[in-house]
Amino acid sequence: LKQPGFPLGWGGWLPFEWRDTELKDFEQFSQGGRPNILPIIQIILARDPAAVFAWLDRMSAKGWDFQSVVPAHLDAPLDIGLKEFAATFDFAFGDKKNEVRSCDEDVEFLRKAEEGALNFSVYKTPYGTLSGKTGPCQLRA
Repeated sequence: LKQPGFPLGWGGWLPFEWRDTELKDFEQFSQGGRPNILPIIQIILARDPAAVFAWLDRMSAKGWDFQSVVPAHLDAPLDIGLKEFAATFDFAFGDKKNEVRSCDEDVEFLRKAEEGALNFSVYKTPYGTLSGKTGPCQLRA
């Protein structure tokens, strides 16, 4: 994939270049627009998964009957109700694992930060550090 040819203020310099595997990588992450928790947010939510599920239970108990969700990133709105919205969190924390549906190497940087520089956190996650559910995809040669 080529970078667009517009000027960026630093003489067109970019901190990285897209690899040919990025599209496949994004397709693995987005899975056709299915709702997903961004890995950096999941690190935060994984500190207290009981609070996350209590929040979802309160929404269900109050009978919130919504038909769409407007996420902060990617496609919007998503035509999903409470059941599909809650399933997003089940995928991340349902097996009591801190997994994302992306490839493991996609979250390697965040995992290393969590195990290293961010290891001082007062709140440790009961689910362990972030990992990719699909294991390594070997997208980067």
